[in-house]
Amino acid sequence: MPRKFLWSAIVFLFLSANLVAQPRNLEALKGKTVPDFQFRDINGKVYRFSQFRGKVLLLNFWSPY
Repeated sequence: MPRKFLWSAIVFLFLSANLVAQPRNLEALKGKTVPDFQFRDINGKVYRFSQFRGKVLLLNFWSPY
């Protein structure tokens, strides 16, 4: 029972922290441009944000630790 409660508490804290961290006024971000910087994919190919102008781009920042 305590282990189940612990996991429930961890999930609740994670979800509530995620909701608090999101910007409140998304309309203020419309039309703003992202700074043009470059990044590499897992194969080493270099990309720039300007290559994706006008397209939807999903970045997944993930770390194994």
